[in-house]
Amino acid sequence: MTLFASADGGDKINDEDEDIDLGDKDWRAFRAKLVLSGIAASKPSSSEERTVTKTNNESTLAQQGEATDVDGIGAIFSSKESLNDKEYFMTPLDPSQWAYDSGEVIEQGTVILGGVEQEYGFGLRQQYFHKVAILVLDHDEKQFTKGIILNRPTDLTLKDDINDGVEWNVWFGGDVQGLASPNPDIVCLHSLKDNQAMRASVPVIKDIQWTTFENAKRLVKIGVAKSSDFWVFAGYAGWGPGQLMGELDRKSWYMVATDSQTLLQELSRQMAGTDPRDAGLDTWNLLMSMIGRTDTATEYSGGFDDLMLKEWALQNLLSKEGGGGGGMVSKISIWGQQTIVGVMDSTNNFLPRQSLLTSSVVEKEKLEENVGEGSLVRASAAYRSPFLLDDQEFHKSLVLIINDDQNLSVGVILNRSAAKGIDVEIKDSLTGQIRSEVMPLHYGGQYAIRGNNVLLWLHCSHDLKSAGIGSKIGDNKKNGIYKCTLDDVKIALGNGLAKVEDFLVVSGVSVWAKGGTDDKGMQGLVQTGKFELIEKSKTNDVWSILLMQGVLSEFNLSQNLAIANKAWLHGSNVEEDEQDNNTFLLGGSDENFVVKDNKIVFKSDVKVSDLSDKALQSWVATFLLGAPLLDKQ
Repeated sequence: MTLFASADGGDKINDEDEDIDLGDKDWRAFRAKLVLSGIAASKPSSSEERTVTKTNNESTLAQQGEATDVDGIGAIFSSKESLNDKEYFMTPLDPSQWAYDSGEVIEQGTVILGGVEQEYGFGLRQQYFHKVAILVLDHDEKQFTKGIILNRPTDLTLKDDINDGVEWNVWFGGDVQGLASPNPDIVCLHSLKDNQAMRASVPVIKDIQWTTFENAKRLVKIGVAKSSDFWVFAGYAGWGPGQLMGELDRKSWYMVATDSQTLLQELSRQMAGTDPRDAGLDTWNLLMSMIGRTDTATEYSGGFDDLMLKEWALQNLLSKEGGGGGGMVSKISIWGQQTIVGVMDSTNNFLPRQSLLTSSVVEKEKLEENVGEGSLVRASAAYRSPFLLDDQEFHKSLVLIINDDQNLSVGVILNRSAAKGIDVEIKDSLTGQIRSEVMPLHYGGQYAIRGNNVLLWLHCSHDLKSAGIGSKIGDNKKNGIYKCTLDDVKIALGNGLAKVEDFLVVSGVSVWAKGGTDDKGMQGLVQTGKFELIEKSKTNDVWSILLMQGVLSEFNLSQNLAIANKAWLHGSNVEEDEQDNNTFLLGGSDENFVVKDNKIVFKSDVKVSDLSDKALQSWVATFLLGAPLLDKQ
C-alpha cells in the first residue's frame, strides 16, 4: 500500500544508472565559488555585473575543496583581502552563506527579487510583488515558470482534518489560487531528511524540498514530522512562455542564486513571530545586501511603494482579530450578512493565529438614499480610503450617474482632467466669423462609449436650460445636470448664450454591475459606505468648482488635483469629513507593538489619508499624463 502520493503528481522512479551521488555537497555552492572568486579578483563594470563567466581559476578552485569546507564556499569569506577589494558581494551572517546576482539565468531554485528601478512599479497594482522574494519551483522557458513568494507571512493558520489540535502557519504564496481562492494551491516546503518525507517530496535545491499539504499532514500523522517542520504557502506566481525573460529586460526583477541555509533561516525567523505588516521587507533587504545592491535598497527605502505594500499587508496578511482584515472596521450589509474583509478563504479553512482585539462592527444603514439616473455621488470620506490599493481614480471622486437599470449602474467621473483638449470650431451668428476654442477633456472611466457620440457634453447652466439647450439627466430639472450634443454646444457658443467654461466634456464611463451577492451597482456602494449621495441643493456649487479645471499637464497637476479635491469637499453632507479620531488596539505578532494610531501607516509617520492622496496623484500622473512619479523616498 502506498502511503504518500508523489508531490509532483508522477511516479517516483529509481534509475540507478543515471544517478550521480554528490554526497552532502551542493554543486550550486561550487558554482557560486567560481562566480564569486571571479568577482573578487576584479571589479566588473556596471554592464558586466550581471554576466556570469568562467575564469582560469576553475581548475585551481576545483582542487581546493577540503573536507571541512562542505559547501565549497567558506574559503572566499576567510579572505579579508577579497572582501575589502570588492563592493559587489557581502555575507551578513555566516561564512557558509552566499548569494550572487545570476543575471538572466532562470532555473529551479533561483530566487526572484522584486525590482525597484523599473519605470512602472507595483505601488498602484499588485502591491504584493513589490520587493518580493520568489523561489522558483519549476521552470520551462517554453511552457511555464512557477514560484512561491517566501516573504509574505500571515498570522493565519490552516485547519488540519486528520491531526487533532494541529495548526499550520500559512504564507501568502502568490496571486494564483491564493488565500482568497475556494481551492487554493498549497505547497509545503521543508528540509526533512527522513526517507519517507523525501520520497513524498520534490527537491528544489540542496536541503529544500516541497510536498503537498495532504502529504505533510500524513507525515505528521505517522510521527516523522511536526507541523512546525513545514512552511506552508497558499497560492503561487506564474509566468507563461518567455514572459519572465521579458520582464527581466524591463528591470522588473533581479535574479539571485543563494544557498539553502539563507532561505531556511529567513523562513524560520518569519515563523518565529515576524509581524505580517512588515511585509517581508527585511528578507528582501538581506538578499539585496548579499548580492551587493545595498545602495539601491537604501535609495529605494521607505518610499511610496513600500508604504503601499504595508497597507496591502495590513488588509490581506493580518487577520481581523489581529487588527487587520481590511483595515477599516467591518460593516453589516443590508442583506443582514456580516462582511469580514480579510478573512481570506470563503470555505473557512483559514483561522486567525492570534486574537488580541476584534474591531467593533459598525452598521451603517443608508436604505433611505436611493441612487438613480441623475444622482451625483462622491467617494467615501473615511480616513482609510476604500480606493487606496486599487481603483485609485475613484479616491475623492465625484461621479454623475447617467444610467441605472436592473443590470448596470453607469456613471462618469467629473473631477479627473485629462491631458488633452477638444478643438471646437464656433461660427459667430452675428459676424459669421469662425473661431476655434479648446475645451478641456475629462476622464470619465475606463469603458468607452459606443456609437458615434463617444464624448459626453454636459452643462448645468440656468440660462442654457431656459433656452432649451440639452436634456436633463434624471428628474432633477432645477438643480440637475444636463447632457447635450456638440451641435448644441456650437449653437450656444455661436449665439452668445454661453462661454466655453460653461461646458464639461467627458470621455469614457465607469460601470458597476448588478445581480450578484456583492454586485448591487452604485446603490450597493452607497449602502456599504464606499460612496455617498450628494444633496441636490449642492449640485450648482460643486459644478461651479469643477469648471475651474484645465487641460492636465505636469505643470498644473497639483493645481488640478486641488480643484478636484475642493469640488469633492463641497459635496460633503457633514461639517467635517474625518469620520473617526479614535486609535485602535492592534494585535499582530509583535508583542511590543500594542497601541498604535490606525491612521498611520505601520512603522512610519505617514498618515493613511495622505498616502491615499499620493496614490491618486500617482495614478493620475501614470495613467492620464503617462509620466509615473519616480518617488524614491
